[in-house]
This record gives sequence, structure tokens and C-alpha cells, in this order.
Amino acid sequence: MKIAVVTTFNKKLYDYYAHRFMNTYNWPFDLYVYHEGWHPKQDKVFFRDIHKTNPEVKEFIERNRHRNINSTDPNDHSKIIPGTNYKNDAIRFCYKVFAKTHLMQECNYDYVFWADADIVFKKPITEKEVIEKFLPEDCSISYIDRPTYYSECGFVGYNLKRYSTQKFIYNLRKYYTNDLLYNEREWHDSYVWDCVRKKHLQGSKTHNLAPRIDKVGNPWPNTFMSEYCDHLKGKKRKDAGVMLK
Repeated sequence: MKIAVVTTFNKKLYDYYAHRFMNTYNWPFDLYVYHEGWHPKQDKVFFRDIHKTNPEVKEFIERNRHRNINSTDPNDHSKIIPGTNYKNDAIRFCYKVFAKTHLMQECNYDYVFWADADIVFKKPITEKEVIEKFLPEDCSISYIDRPTYYSECGFVGYNLKRYSTQKFIYNLRKYYTNDLLYNEREWHDSYVWDCVRKKHLQGSKTHNLAPRIDKVGNPWPNTFMSEYCDHLKGKKRKDAGVMLK
């Protein structure tokens, strides 16, 4: 089975937190990093300039800049603008959607896992463990389901051997290339991802990575991934560089 992991970051986000991702990545799968013209010198990593591979990113930003609500400094996404609402910041979160859909629409991998760049890895994982814990072969996707909230999409698995998954990926990208996400109440990637999932994966079997959740805002400790990696979600965890309670 061929498995890959994909993420994205720019130079400022690398300096802020993504360096931990790169320095700790120890899984035996190909790693793809979509960047914005700069990347660290590191062997055995596939680096791709997101603007060269995805001209749609610049087109999306220029087309929708006038209605976007910036929740971070447009020139430095590590700096949050106090009092703003990330839920209507489509531009901030569009990079991850363009990156992973680009890879999955033109690759020959069986499984692809999206992992946010603020994840740090604790121990290696085997292909057998991936299938047993992260994404069973009879499922189209795997994700952290939060029934009372939108899904946590910091880590998502895609089974590309299934046609339903390929169709889902096509429609997810279409939401951005055709600006369909602006028909929804919220425009950030997790909410949009849920909208596409509910519309285009009806009847397909999926895998919940967190069958039990103690805290909606911090579901990671209850996930299958917590044994292998930590998600430093939120400014406090990123600043601390460790998983906080």
C-alpha cells in the first residue's frame, strides 16, 4: 500500500511552529509540503510551491479579497488580529484545501493523510496500524467527528482507492474554484469540509478518529492519533511548543 502525508506552511509559519513538524516527522511515508516560495533544506521530503502548482490560489484570493474577513495579518498569518472572527476568513484556510486536493487529484497513492503543520510527532507508525486505527480499507475517509460542532480537520485521512473519495475531493476543490463556499454560513475549511461531506458522501462509510470526546475544543487526547503525535492547536499550545491540558 502506498501512503503519503501532506501539509503546507510558509517561512513565517515554519519559524513559528512548523519547524517542530519537520524536525519530528518520523513516519515511514512520503511527506509532501506545499510552500510559498521558501522551504527548509531537508532530504526525503517533496516540496512544492503552491503558487506554481496551484495558480487557482492567487485567483481565489484576488477574486474574494473584498469580502474576506482577515483574522490574521495578511502578511504574517502567525499574528492574530484581536476581535476578528476566523469563521469568515476563507483566504487564511484556503491553502490547505488547494494543497491537498492538488496532490490527491494527480497522485498514485492509495491513502493520503492531511496533517496540520502544528502537529508534532512522537513515534513512528506502521502500515498495519494505519489501517487498523486511522483508516479501515472499507471506509472512504477518516476524520475527528464533533457531533455538536464542526469537524476537527487538523488530521484527515483519504482512501483514494474508493470512487466516493475521489468524487468528494473533486467537489471540495470545486467549492473554492467556483466560490461555492460563500453560499454557506461559515467559510473556514472545517465548516466547508463538513458541508461537502454531508452533500457528497451520503451513504459512504467513514471512520471516526475520536469515538469519544471529553472536550469539544480539544478532542485530540481522545483520538487514535494521540499515541503517535500531538496537535498544538491554538496560540497557547503553539507558543508553549507542547500539548497543554
